[in-house]
Amino acid sequence: MGLRNLGEFVEIIKILREKCPWDRQQTLFSLRYQALEEIYEYIEAVEKKDREKIMEEIGDLLATVVMLLFIAEDEGVAKAEEIVESAKNKLIFKHPHIFGDKENWGIRELLKNWEVTKKDGMLAGIDHRRPALILAHRLGEKVSRVGFDWKDGKEVLSKVEEEFSEFLKAKGEERFKEIGDLLFTLAQYARKEGYYAEDALRFANKKFIERFSLMEKLAKERGLKLGEISLEEMEKLWEEIKTVI
Repeated sequence: MGLRNLGEFVEIIKILREKCPWDRQQTLFSLRYQALEEIYEYIEAVEKKDREKIMEEIGDLLATVVMLLFIAEDEGVAKAEEIVESAKNKLIFKHPHIFGDKENWGIRELLKNWEVTKKDGMLAGIDHRRPALILAHRLGEKVSRVGFDWKDGKEVLSKVEEEFSEFLKAKGEERFKEIGDLLFTLAQYARKEGYYAEDALRFANKKFIERFSLMEKLAKERGLKLGEISLEEMEKLWEEIKTVI
């Protein structure tokens, strides 16, 4: 991988930080949501398999990270060299099968080592601000590395049935709690089957938006107005749309 122009790229970010009015006023705090937005834009580009957009979003992520290095220095958090050195040491520590004496380790031993060597507990570093279904997936993924997991998707489905039964029996605030348990278990089923429940829900949301928008269009073409026709009439339109999308 040739990165001969990386130094020039870093120099451009340095100049922007020094001379651009907008870049000069940015802080680690002010850029926190921009960094998050860049991640989501990258995810969207990857999902669309748009090569040009993927390149653009990786570049935006790189620019954001380099800018954060300069801002961290300016705010006295740490020098860029310290951050890079810390990241380098962490990578070496987490890969003893490459840089140490664990040449025979496979993925199972590697993942288990990552979790059990964490100073503050396996789940201490989890970011609770991430989307809840992704968080549920990551929680299950992490504890599975030390064997705390269902054997397969079939076992999880049995738990899903159990949680759904408890949800149906629950009342009031207990039902709220049971919805959470059910969603958490469904997220684990998705994980065991090799995908994210978050992706499944986003796909369902996208499909609903497309169907509802088409239903609005169809109603308008027929001289109907949603909100003024009956639920039964809307359901007939909905079923008609479902044959298309």
